[in-house]
Amino acid sequence: MLPASTTHVFSWLRWRLLRNSVGVMMRGSLLRALTILGCGALIWGMVFTASWFGFEELKSRWQVPLDQEIMTLIFSLMFFALTVLLIFSTGIILYASLFASPESAFLLSTPAADDRVFVYKFQGAVAFSSWGFLLLGSPVLIAYGLKVGTGAPWYFYVALPLFFLGFVLIPGAIGALICLVLVNCTPRHLKQILIGVSVAVIAVLLVWTALRLREVTQTAATRTWFDNLFAELAVFGGRLVPFQWIAAGLIATARGDIDKMAWHLALIWSNGLFLFVVAAWLGKKLFRRGFNRVATGGSLRKRYGGHFLDAVVDRALFFLAEQTRLLIVKDFRTFRRDPAQWAQVLIFMVLGVLYFANMRRFYEQDIQRAFKNFISLLTLTATAFLICAYTGRFIFPLLSLEGRKFWILGLLPLKRERLLWGKFAFAAIGCLIGGEFIVAFSNVMLGMPWQILVVHAATIAVVVLGLSGLSVGLGALLPNFRETDPSKIAVGFGGTLNLVAGLLFLLVTIAAMALPLHVLLGATEDMSFQRAGVPAWTWALTGIAGAIGMLATVLPLRAGARHLRRMEF
Repeated sequence: MLPASTTHVFSWLRWRLLRNSVGVMMRGSLLRALTILGCGALIWGMVFTASWFGFEELKSRWQVPLDQEIMTLIFSLMFFALTVLLIFSTGIILYASLFASPESAFLLSTPAADDRVFVYKFQGAVAFSSWGFLLLGSPVLIAYGLKVGTGAPWYFYVALPLFFLGFVLIPGAIGALICLVLVNCTPRHLKQILIGVSVAVIAVLLVWTALRLREVTQTAATRTWFDNLFAELAVFGGRLVPFQWIAAGLIATARGDIDKMAWHLALIWSNGLFLFVVAAWLGKKLFRRGFNRVATGGSLRKRYGGHFLDAVVDRALFFLAEQTRLLIVKDFRTFRRDPAQWAQVLIFMVLGVLYFANMRRFYEQDIQRAFKNFISLLTLTATAFLICAYTGRFIFPLLSLEGRKFWILGLLPLKRERLLWGKFAFAAIGCLIGGEFIVAFSNVMLGMPWQILVVHAATIAVVVLGLSGLSVGLGALLPNFRETDPSKIAVGFGGTLNLVAGLLFLLVTIAAMALPLHVLLGATEDMSFQRAGVPAWTWALTGIAGAIGMLATVLPLRAGARHLRRMEF
C-alpha cells in the first residue's frame, strides 16, 4: 500500500471514529452532550469575565499599556507554563497510546509503515492534550483583544487559531521526542524518571514561591516588588524561545502590525512543522524498537509486596478498618497506574499554585476589592465543577469496571456495602485533599477574611462528600458490567444522570453556603466583617446546605448498597 493511501486510510479511520462516537452520544445521551457543552460554556464565560476585569485593572488602575513589551512578557510567561504542561501531557498520552494500547499492537501487524502509525497516534495525542488550552486560553486572548487600545483589528481573532495550531506542534513534538528516547533508553525505569522530574519541578516551584512570598511581606512598595518580579522573569522574553514568538506575534497583531504578525506566524509554523518531521522520522526509527523493548523489557522475576506508595496510603489510613483500607489501596493502585488521572490532577494543581502564588494580596490598592471577591468565588465554583467532572468521569465507573471479575469480590468475607464505602472513602479523601488545598491557598493569597476561608472549606467538604456519594451510589445502582471502557460508562444513561444530579447539587450548595457571604462582603466598605459581622441567617443557610449534602451522600449510598446486595453473579 502506498504511503499516501495509508495516510488517507488513517484520516478516514479518525473521521469515522469521531463521527460514530458523536452519533452514539447524541442518540444515547443527548442530555449529557448538552450538559457537557453547557458546562464548557460556563467555564469559558467565567474565565473570560475574570480576564476582562483583570485587563481592565491593568489598563485603568495601574496604567499599564496593553500593547507594549510588558504584555509580551506576561504572555510569554503564560505560554511558557502551557509549553511545559503540553510537553508533559502529550508525552504521557502518547506513551499510553503507542506502547500501552492494544490498538498499537494491531496496527504494527498491518502493512502500514511505522511512521504512519506514529503520526496517527501523535495527532490524536496532541489534539487530546491541547483542548484544555483552547478552553482556558481562548477567553483570555479574546478578552485581551477587546480591551487593548480601542479594540484589536478583526484579523486578530482570525489569526488566533492559526497561532494556536502552529504553536501546539512545538511542545507536542518535543514531548514525543522525549517519550521515544526514554522508552528506547530506559524501558524499565520510566516511572522512576517521571516521578523524579515531577518532584524536581514541584520543588523548584515551591522554593520560588516561598522566596517571592518572603519578599512581598517585606517590601513596602508593591510596584517596586512588581517590577523586580518581572525583571527576574525577563529570561522568558528571549527571542529564541517559542513562547516568546507567539506572545510577540499576538501583541503585534493586536497593534495592527501585519508584517510582524506574518513573521512570527511563519516562524512558529516553520519550527513546528520541522519538529513534527523530526519526530515522525525518529518514530520510524525507534517506534517499533521501543514497542518491543517495552513488551519484553520488564524483569522476568515477579516481585510481590506492592509499591511503597501503597504502604504509605495504608499507614496514613490507620484509623479505618483493615478491610476498608485494603479496598482503598486497591483503588489507589489503579489510580497511580493510570497517568490520564493523576496527570490531570497534577496539572490543575500546578496551574493553581502558579496563578495564586503571584497574587499581590497584601496591598488593597493593587487589586480592587470587588475583583478579589469575585476571583475568590470564581475559584470556589471552578474547583467544584472540576471535582464534579472528575467524580463523574473516574469515580462513577469504578464499580462497573470490576466487570466480570466482580464475582471474586463477592466471595470475599465482607459485606458488599463495604465495597461502596471503600470506594467512597477513596474518592472523598483524594478530592478533599486537592480541593481544600486549592481553595485555602487561593484565599490566603487573595487576603480574604477568615470567615470566607471557613465557609469555602466547609463548602468544598460538603460538595466533595455529596458528589462522592452520588457517584459511588449511582454507580452501584446503575452499573454496566459489560463495558470495559470507562469513558463509555460515563456517557451512558447512569453517567448522564449522575452528572446532572451532581451539577444541580453543587449549584445549590454554592448558592446557599458561599454566595450570600460574598454578596455581604462586597457591600462592606473595608472588605471585611469586622464592623457588621456575619448575620445569623447566613450560618443557618450553611447548616441547611450541609444537611442537603448529608442526604446527597447517604441516600445514594444506601440505595446502591441495597441494589448491590440483591445482585446475583
